[in-house]
Amino acid sequence: MSISAQDTAPLPTQLTATFDGARWMDLERLRLAYANLPVTLIVSVSTALILAWLLRKVAAPMELLVWFGSGCLISLLRFLHYRGLRRLPDDAVDAALWRRRLNVGAAASGVFWGYAGIGLFPPNDLAHQLVITFVLAGLSAGAMTSYSAIRRTYLCFVLPTILPVALRMALEHSEIHYWMSILTLLFLGVVVRAAIETDRMIGNVLKVRVENAELTLALHHDATHDALVDLVNHREFNNRLSAIAKEAARNREPYALLFVDLDHFKQINDTGGHAAGDETLRRIGHILKSQIRASDTAARMGGDEFAIILQRCPRERAEQVARQILAAIEDFALHWEGGKFFRVGASIGIAYTDAGEHDASAVLRAADSACYAAKKNGRGRIEIYHADPIYEASGRFQLSELQQSDA
Repeated sequence: MSISAQDTAPLPTQLTATFDGARWMDLERLRLAYANLPVTLIVSVSTALILAWLLRKVAAPMELLVWFGSGCLISLLRFLHYRGLRRLPDDAVDAALWRRRLNVGAAASGVFWGYAGIGLFPPNDLAHQLVITFVLAGLSAGAMTSYSAIRRTYLCFVLPTILPVALRMALEHSEIHYWMSILTLLFLGVVVRAAIETDRMIGNVLKVRVENAELTLALHHDATHDALVDLVNHREFNNRLSAIAKEAARNREPYALLFVDLDHFKQINDTGGHAAGDETLRRIGHILKSQIRASDTAARMGGDEFAIILQRCPRERAEQVARQILAAIEDFALHWEGGKFFRVGASIGIAYTDAGEHDASAVLRAADSACYAAKKNGRGRIEIYHADPIYEASGRFQLSELQQSDA
């Protein structure tokens, strides 16, 4: 069995910091193990029917009927199990639980076929004995394609399938049966070894894909985030704002934009140096991230200026978030080298839309104007403007690049 990147499912197209490579590998192994299960079940039922027909003259009819019926029931339950997994989204799949269920199903099928090597094994009938052995060996080899993505699943199937017939032949107490038993055990060793190597090879392929994805994620993060404060940068902020504004207009949803301009930050740079200023900015970045939801966006616009996009957020909620941010910044204190003690404040401007009725440019200008008014009217305060197109940019947040990109 060979596998390449084209054989596996694509990685998530929108990689995020929450991408879990280990979980993706577990889910991908499940997907590979389940991929051919419907065909495997059809082959299993068909083979059981053919074998029952071939053994009809050397086995009790009722025993054959019960045996075949049991195989059909096991296959039906496994198919329903397969359908249940297919209906679940990836984020709802408990990989460990479904792997155990897969192992139980494989073991049940193995016991079903293993019974053929003991209960249906006709004494003193070498031809039919060889037919049973051939069928069981063929099924064991074919099952490697389906199950070897999860080594334990293959073992759950192949051991109860092959070991009983090997033991039954040894109990015939003839030289040819002894050798057949030994050859069957050698075959078992070969297929198990092959399954282990295939499992390892699949693991290596998946590991390389995850490493590439994580490298892509790291490069994307570096390209879209400010290196100092680990918030999204100017360009990424614009991309997200444009996308959210379009979605809000399409769905008639409210959203809000906050501009945060630190007060008295220059004094920290002048007194404590740029290292103290950088540490202050990093701490402010943590404060902003701690006050918003995962669906919101906090960005550093440059210097000591920040912006926050609150998706699906009405005015009242935006004002509440702004007050929490303002209080957290006012409570912040930086204890620096030599016993120095620094504090900052913030002026916050809020622009809101009731139902996405204004474009991103209008929201940007309103938030900029509101922040400028908060700064002008005494600092340490919040100003709230509706995103009306009447506002002009103050020039503080360098909006021209954003507006050109939005256009």
